[in-house]
Amino acid sequence: MALRGLLKQPSGHHSILVTDSDAAVRREVASVLEPEGFSVFEASGGREALELARKRIVDILILNMLLPDVDGLDTLRLIRKLARPIPCIFIGEHVSKEMRIQAMTAEAFAILEEPFRPEVLTRTVWKLVHRYFGLSD
Repeated sequence: MALRGLLKQPSGHHSILVTDSDAAVRREVASVLEPEGFSVFEASGGREALELARKRIVDILILNMLLPDVDGLDTLRLIRKLARPIPCIFIGEHVSKEMRIQAMTAEAFAILEEPFRPEVLTRTVWKLVHRYFGLSD
């Protein structure tokens, strides 16, 4: 499923669903992205993320690959089955080569290893927005 070009819509307010079992990580991501104009919703696990994705319009996913209930890859697959392809950035600690391969096979935009610098997160999200939502620099 190729995502590029499928999500073109007018520029504006994009919603991001951040899913990580660590509340501090979720809050850090939100504190970095909300000042950039993004609406950030948080989930502590895959099941909660799936429920939020059913109830809200989600433009971008930021998922930890190792969630306590449903792993990040399965969460991504389940959310994408709901309606449309949603671009994803995976995050995680101690990211192995195998995890990187799995993320890219799932057509993730990027994988960021924790801890990541706020400017790396911001730059990665904006690159995703420019690519998938057709915005120019």
